[in-house]
Amino acid sequence: MKIAFASRDGATIDQRFGETRGFKVWEIGPDRATYHSERNVPGSHLVDDERDSALAGAIADCSIVCSMDIGTVALARIVERNAFHLKTGMEKPILEIVEKLQDQLRSNPPPWMKKAMGSNLDGTEPK
Repeated sequence: MKIAFASRDGATIDQRFGETRGFKVWEIGPDRATYHSERNVPGSHLVDDERDSALAGAIADCSIVCSMDIGTVALARIVERNAFHLKTGMEKPILEIVEKLQDQLRSNPPPWMKKAMGSNLDGTEPK
């Protein structure tokens, strides 16, 4: 599953959703985690709902979005795309979150994570 992290440096979740200029996307599974891509969102001219929609669109293929915080309108944009948001509340290393998610995948994933993965934890595509 793909996870988008709001990060300036690629190592730390250090931005609010609405303030980020881009995301670092990782692909993770129970036994692997790899950096996938960077998704930049140009458009300092965009405001409020336009910006939230552009950000959500840039990471539309991600199951989880992780940032320090998110506004209610932006959260609605994420949920509309059937993704989940993880709020850190403070700066956190990306690898720390990746490892926690992998631990959950290896043990007993919560219902929201099963849904994010299409209820399919063996790596095959959902039916």
